[in-house]
Amino acid sequence: MALISNAKGRKEHETASGYERLFGNRQLGMLISKVQSATISMGTELEKFLASRLKRTDGISIHSINKEKRVFKRAKVDSIGNKHQLDVDCVVEKEGKIMLIEIKDGDTFDTKKVAGEVESLISNTLYKERFINGIILYNNMEVELKIKGYKCERCSHEWQPRKKDYPITCPNCKNPYWDKERRKKKDGRTKK
Repeated sequence: MALISNAKGRKEHETASGYERLFGNRQLGMLISKVQSATISMGTELEKFLASRLKRTDGISIHSINKEKRVFKRAKVDSIGNKHQLDVDCVVEKEGKIMLIEIKDGDTFDTKKVAGEVESLISNTLYKERFINGIILYNNMEVELKIKGYKCERCSHEWQPRKKDYPITCPNCKNPYWDKERRKKKDGRTKK
């Protein structure tokens, strides 16, 4: 477990941190630096904990298990076009699809960072059409997570769009009337 007492944080002999300048107090700045360090360590500890609970690891990459499968080299492009590696917390491969999972301890996550990294990876032409995004909020008491998607009125299939265009058919039943409720007959029964 990550504890503040074990956190590295800013050392006494090092130059002033941003926290010290913010609070105008060296001891408080060093404490907040340790809090930040412990908070970051909690994410690694959580990944370690989840990895230790796995009974089967085929197709799963988390913490030190199959680490090479969750590191995407040259997948992240910065503002001047340089390519960098992207490390994903957890990757699950199944039936030719890859689920990228961001693991967070609590009920919040840095949406800009997560969205930017995943978007960067998905927009890379090498990886398009193979990814599904996921977020695990661990130790969360209650959260409402809304993901934009569609539901077929005919077969009840739900899916996340891969393209910005409005879907023409349901990907499951291929019905072009997926977004229209079935009409009812005069006697109240549903038409087939």
